[in-house]
Amino acid sequence: MVFSGRPSTACHACRPARRKCDRAPDGCSQCRRKGHACPGYPDPTALRMRNETTNVTKKQSSKSKTHAARQHSPPTQDGASSSPSSSLQQADLSSSRQSLASCDSSASSSSSSSSASSPISPALLLSTNQQALAFLFHTFIAATPFEGYLSSFYLPYSPDSDACALAIDATALAAYARHARQHRHQDAARANYARALSRVNKALADPRTAVQDQTLVAVLVLALFEATVFQDSGSSSSSSSAPASWVAHTWGAMQLLMLRGPDQLASSPVARQLFAHASNNIKASCIQRSAPIPQPFLEFDGRVRGLLNDHDPAVPLADLLHKVCAIKARAREEQERSMVLLLEALQVDQEIIAFCDAPPPTLSFTREPFLQGPAWTYQRIVHTYASLRLCKLWNAVRLLRIFLLSLLGDDIAHCRVDETIAESHTLSGLKEYARKHMAEDVLVGWAVPRVAAGYSGAEYGVSAGCESVRAQDPGVAGRGLELAAGN
Repeated sequence: MVFSGRPSTACHACRPARRKCDRAPDGCSQCRRKGHACPGYPDPTALRMRNETTNVTKKQSSKSKTHAARQHSPPTQDGASSSPSSSLQQADLSSSRQSLASCDSSASSSSSSSSASSPISPALLLSTNQQALAFLFHTFIAATPFEGYLSSFYLPYSPDSDACALAIDATALAAYARHARQHRHQDAARANYARALSRVNKALADPRTAVQDQTLVAVLVLALFEATVFQDSGSSSSSSSAPASWVAHTWGAMQLLMLRGPDQLASSPVARQLFAHASNNIKASCIQRSAPIPQPFLEFDGRVRGLLNDHDPAVPLADLLHKVCAIKARAREEQERSMVLLLEALQVDQEIIAFCDAPPPTLSFTREPFLQGPAWTYQRIVHTYASLRLCKLWNAVRLLRIFLLSLLGDDIAHCRVDETIAESHTLSGLKEYARKHMAEDVLVGWAVPRVAAGYSGAEYGVSAGCESVRAQDPGVAGRGLELAAGN
């Protein structure tokens, strides 16, 4: 940053003419004397951007030329004007320099001379794999459950038999190739994926390695790879579809959780993190596909939920996820939409509203005063979250309401109910409720981050156009739930 001088506070008319402006509150006297209205004064807090690249380049080039000329110019000697005293001083100075030079080693003298003459060496260039790994760990998995444990399962020089490291390398390359628009790296990512899949299958064949944490982590990372390349390939058979390989890896993680049993959760904090991550992925997959959660896993989830930390989002959201998933599955199975199902959806929606009005202390956030946010936000609404992870979690909660209200809004028109069960004004009331709350949730459901000065957390203003946020995984709706699930 270059300081270009203190900005002028003169009015907009005096400033170009370089006239002395008295900056009177009601208009400067110079403008009044000339007989025209004062155009006003510049805002001292406004941001001023100047392109000083050309000036800095000229200054630096001139300094370099002057420095080079001084180095190559021979020393001036004026023997006729030198006095005997100056000759003695020069002789003493030369003898002292010789004594100091004799004390210095040849290595230090050569290094100092080379450093003075050689230019500054360029920065070290990172390989594509190193750039991909840096992007994965510092950006791609930020504010997801992966952020809490994935780095501990990766060693840069892991053996070729390490399925977890191969899966991380493959996902890092795929994510970086899409981010940097360098699709030529997709082939190397798929090659690493194939090798990792082979190592995972080999680990699953051994009962001892199948229950290890590394195996479950590798399966979760392979699911993340499938979700990444699914969106990059542009495959979208329907708005509710999911990649078959991603679903297969998610279902494999469910089988591994049940194979590992509750004993590992009681003895290992990392195992509890992995369970919360994988179980939320499983429930998000079921909601996305309108499929019921398998009953054996529901029973297992109920037994081990007490072992999880109360700070984990999987605990307070588990019941809501189960109810929304059951309603979506029933709506898909039933040929005729019944009023009972719609009323149950409305009741679950009220439970979500109650959860939002009185959240647990660990999930609380601050709502700024109404109409106090920036003008670009929807109804000038601003929410302040302690972290980006918390913001994504709340967007997932709001997305559950969108699923339910979509059921209420879109499927009411297909209802065929007897007039004795529901009167016409009941259906019209449900339509109005769904239409109003659907619009509000779509507009307020996605947050655009902006930096808040002097605040260590993250501040988010909600914009009216934010429903067009690009998804990271298959489908915007599925990605929204997976923000909490972990992909």
